[in-house]
Amino acid sequence: MNMILERIKTELEQIKNNHNLRKLKSYPENLINLSSNDYLNLANDLDLRTEFYETYKNLSLSSSSSRLITGTFPLVLELENKLKEIYKKEALILNSGFEANCCIIETFCNKSTLIISDKLNHASIHDGIINSGAELIRYKHLDLEHLESILIKYTNQFDEILVISETVYSMDGDMVDLKKLVDLKKKYNFILMLDEAHSYAVYGYGLAYEFDLINYIDFLVIPLGKGGGSMGSYVLCDSIYKDYIINRGRKFIYTTALPPINIAWNLFLLDKIGQFSESREHLYELTKYAMDSINELNLKTISTTHIISIIIGNNQKIEILCQNLIAKGFLVYGVKEPTVPKGTARIRIGLNPSITKEQLNLFFKELKNELDALL
Repeated sequence: MNMILERIKTELEQIKNNHNLRKLKSYPENLINLSSNDYLNLANDLDLRTEFYETYKNLSLSSSSSRLITGTFPLVLELENKLKEIYKKEALILNSGFEANCCIIETFCNKSTLIISDKLNHASIHDGIINSGAELIRYKHLDLEHLESILIKYTNQFDEILVISETVYSMDGDMVDLKKLVDLKKKYNFILMLDEAHSYAVYGYGLAYEFDLINYIDFLVIPLGKGGGSMGSYVLCDSIYKDYIINRGRKFIYTTALPPINIAWNLFLLDKIGQFSESREHLYELTKYAMDSINELNLKTISTTHIISIIIGNNQKIEILCQNLIAKGFLVYGVKEPTVPKGTARIRIGLNPSITKEQLNLFFKELKNELDALL
């Protein structure tokens, strides 16, 4: 008997019974997409795309090599040098935010390291911690007083302490008090790692840059698959850290590099970040409008950003709700247990400038009707 086959059959059946079976789907293009992470609509901007292809012609679709062999094209160095000019730190390009987070943690941390991580940090951060073998303590989500209490208790017990936070969180749509977090770094002298996946582009070059706090962030990770409108990830750090990743970071050393066409797109968008102020202002307006609509309809959210999370309850309700909303023309994605804690299954709305206030108004009314029908 194939015991592996029997085990996974049983596990898949349990997942299905819990209304949590994942399936790959495609959706009609005419749906109003409220589940995209393309927060400034850069990836879908046809004018930008046309200009890009007119500027960069006949670029290779594959690097066919790692960075350490033949994958470091002149465009890669141009992009990293441009990032260094902007952030005043060394830059290294990795293939994704997931890869960057894992690589940093497992490369620099070991059993002698204490990692203090926000309870809701991304799965890539958690995986990196497991791979590193470091000691882990989680602090309550965005509770910097709880973080400080842990620092007070353990600062003298560990020579190496790494604190990890995101800036904007994708599950609750809330934001860290970055200035207060940096104040704690100044006080306790820990190493600080920051993930700007959901704040980059939405807030210009990111919150650390906008608040002029770059010098206090030891590892600044900027994944590009969200507001960045692309793929890949920037890592900003001191030169000695960059050299160490190049020499010891397994996920960097043994990975085929991003293709030149993708590097060129990242460079193209980086040069234009300052030109997207109109799109940002529109996004901020939509966010305020959405929050006002939620309050008027007596819906509830703890979100404070362009990512709006509305807790529904259990996985079965989420399935029904999303199916009904899709049938009415709105593409929404349900975030289920165990990705979020039990009883907090939710819909997650990602706003972008291509959405109109009229569409949002209709969506929230339909959402309210569907929620009332579920009760």
